[in-house]
Order: sequence, then C-alpha cells, then structure tokens
Amino acid sequence: MSEDLISTIARVECRSEGRGDEIPVAVVFGGDRFEITDVIDRAMVTSIEAGEPVRHRLWVELDDGRRCQLTRVEPDGKWRVKIGK
Repeated sequence: MSEDLISTIARVECRSEGRGDEIPVAVVFGGDRFEITDVIDRAMVTSIEAGEPVRHRLWVELDDGRRCQLTRVEPDGKWRVKIGK
C-alpha cells in the first residue's frame, strides 16, 4: 500500500462478529457508500510503552477500485480513514 494517503472525513460501517469484534464492510464519504471488496493487509500496532493504545490497521479495496487505510484505536474504538491519492 502506498504511503501517499489523504485523511478524510468518513464513516466506517461494520458488522459484529460473535466475539464482539467489528468487521468493516463499507466506507461512507459524504452521501456515497462504498462496499469493501477486499482486505489487502491487516496489522495490530502496539507500543513498547505501557498504557499506550493499540491500533488495528487494515488496508482495504473499495468497490470503485480505491484503496484505503482504516485504523481503529483501542479502547475508544473510533475508526480513522485515509484514502489513496
């Protein structure tokens, strides 16, 4: 995934798994909804510092061909979206 990413205001739609995990299924930019068609890669980012938040990071492809980086910061659970240029 390219590092040329732009932060944008977006909403991530998720479905819940049995273990309470949320799986992203779509990204909404403005009034447009784009299905996530593929998860390209995923990572859990941690720090060596005690008490630092854990980040779940996914690189996904949308149904219009764009690729995004989705990051969820624990424990607040808010998703952040960066789209490729």
